[in-house]
Amino acid sequence: MRKRDPIQVEKVSGFMMPLLQNLLICSVLFASTFTVAGCSRPTVTARENRRLLDAILTAITMKNEKWLADDNEIAKTRHEAGQLTDWEFEQLSKIIDKGSSGEWKTAEELGYEFRKAHPFVKEGR
Repeated sequence: MRKRDPIQVEKVSGFMMPLLQNLLICSVLFASTFTVAGCSRPTVTARENRRLLDAILTAITMKNEKWLADDNEIAKTRHEAGQLTDWEFEQLSKIIDKGSSGEWKTAEELGYEFRKAHPFVKEGR
């Protein structure tokens, strides 16, 4: 069995170090993309849905049945277009129905509860 020359081992180590360093750097960059992606801005759809909720709350606060009816049509259109989930549409419809029936206080409470449970930007981001 032949003994290895220490110089050859050193050359291999010298060659492997930049490779390992590059691998480590790539791993860190790859992992950071997932971290940054989790902190991205809200989508256009999420932003428009939030504007709809704010419009509904404004109509309820102002006790304006016309605005509320308009917001109901927008909610239906967004739901049909797939921009509101079935659950979101049901929740917004409940809020709108309460306001339309004159239960303004209850509608306002439901609206603010919905907004608190589904913040536009998650806390800590």
